[in-house]
Amino acid sequence: MPYMINYEKEGDYIAVTVKGDFSLSNLKDLAAEVTNFTKQYSCNRILNDMRQAQLTKGTIDIYNMPKTARSSGIDTYCKRALVVSEPSSDFHFLETVFRNQGHNVKLFTDIEAAMSWLLY
Repeated sequence: MPYMINYEKEGDYIAVTVKGDFSLSNLKDLAAEVTNFTKQYSCNRILNDMRQAQLTKGTIDIYNMPKTARSSGIDTYCKRALVVSEPSSDFHFLETVFRNQGHNVKLFTDIEAAMSWLLY
């Protein structure tokens, strides 16, 4: 799973772009790096561009992603927009699980709408 993480100074947010298969094991490494960015830039807004990513199947893995993100250092108060190409049932389930476990995450298919929510 290739990914890229950048701090966008103009909007004061962290941009994460993920491509390919995305699983619980991938999340551990990614979340640790994102945590470093949140601390380095004192930034709690994250744009997750997953339009070219696919969730690997596995309800248990999806259910454990919020716990993994939190244990990797991503605080529940971080505001995170999750942008996908198509809102599959897996991505809806992922959003629901994150929100039910106290994370401020919202699912979008339009990047402009995601940016508007994230920055305001």
